[in-house]
Amino acid sequence: MAGDSWALIPSVIILEILSYLSQKDRISATSTCKRWRSCLFQPKLWKSLTLNLNKHQRERTNFLSDVCGRFVRECAIRFNPSKVEEVVKSLNVLDSLVGNINIQVLQLQPTSCHFDWANIPDFRYIQKVQEVLRSCRKLIHLSLGCSEDVLAHSSALVETLATNHSHSLQAFHLASVKEDSENYGIVDLNVENFQHFTSLKHLSIDYDFVDSRLLKGFCRKGQYQLERLIIHVHGVGQEQEIISNSSWREFTNYNKHVEVTLNLIHSFSGVEKLVDILKRDLPLTHFRQFFCSMINDAALRLMANQYSYCLKSIEIVDGMENGECNWYNLAEIDEDPFIMLAWKCPRLNKISIIGKYTFVIVRGTRMVDENLVAIARLREDTLDTLAVPECCIHYEEMDSDPNPSETHLRELACRLSHRISKSLGRNWRPLPDDSLPEAIFDEMANAEEVYNHIFLEDQKYIQM
Repeated sequence: MAGDSWALIPSVIILEILSYLSQKDRISATSTCKRWRSCLFQPKLWKSLTLNLNKHQRERTNFLSDVCGRFVRECAIRFNPSKVEEVVKSLNVLDSLVGNINIQVLQLQPTSCHFDWANIPDFRYIQKVQEVLRSCRKLIHLSLGCSEDVLAHSSALVETLATNHSHSLQAFHLASVKEDSENYGIVDLNVENFQHFTSLKHLSIDYDFVDSRLLKGFCRKGQYQLERLIIHVHGVGQEQEIISNSSWREFTNYNKHVEVTLNLIHSFSGVEKLVDILKRDLPLTHFRQFFCSMINDAALRLMANQYSYCLKSIEIVDGMENGECNWYNLAEIDEDPFIMLAWKCPRLNKISIIGKYTFVIVRGTRMVDENLVAIARLREDTLDTLAVPECCIHYEEMDSDPNPSETHLRELACRLSHRISKSLGRNWRPLPDDSLPEAIFDEMANAEEVYNHIFLEDQKYIQM
């Protein structure tokens, strides 16, 4: 090396070296000397930026948004919308992105679905998002973080995107979580505008806007095939169109590889009408149900019969009643739907049942081959996740002491774990009760901690 000095390395070589390092290591490496430090903030090195707006990282965030906001290509903004100062700061970050013609990915990642706007009008926030959208040349991904307040302005955002990014947008996430899932206003959103997005591959949207017109818009000649459709179900009113099977068939015939995720969130009416929603040609891939207070056995059996070719995961989370599980009485059901799902759906790799529902494992003095053991035997090592908490497994001995000792219960639990582990080909244990979110046991606790991170993961940028 000339002069044995790091400072004499050509800039192009320094940039190449830094491009292979993580952001943290890159910053450490540039502390070598002033020359290396001068190469740190080159657009090539800051294509992607995640800004966390909590007070512990605020100084770093302020600096990075000021320096990199004018050229960064991918930006994710993480903040707590219940804290006014973080909402204000997120607005400032958006302002730093205005004028950046290179921005291609914009992700809002609020830790809650509900904003504390204080003295900030929500329309001002939306206007700032629109300014960012108008100033960039080729947006490919926009996710809005499930906020009901932000999504109240869906129509304006869709029109801005259709005007400026109709041919470049590949992923658009505008599904929301409602504060009151059974009583909310419906936004006036013209779903026919979605037909302008000819390159769209990923879409998340509320069920309120999913109708035959929306599906038909993704069957037009010249349209890219949709790959992921994520639907959030809240209330299902009498006036809501139940899409016909023929509409789903036309949709799947054009979008041959599309995967549909159905998320029911505090949706009592959604569970009740689930059989009507689940048409045969709807390509259901992931089914999730959060805090809906009941299981629709008929709908689960229908899934087993209709979606054997596509269903990959099923997740049901609910709260306890007075801190205790309800009995999920299999004796009153002709066919256990979870066993039917494990048997008939060969692609099923995740089953998660948390809260409220009890699996009866022991009858008489012997283990019976049903419920969790049967599920494990049917799926074997293809089942990546089998999640059931300790509190949802009830060991009942009808022919012996109705109040078995703690030692005996531990023996039963170990025996159960051993049998399931043997079938799955790996160590398995039920989820410890103390690992569950507080909302499982306390109906007054914040349920968002259970599902918000899942929905944000749905909306993350995936390079296509």
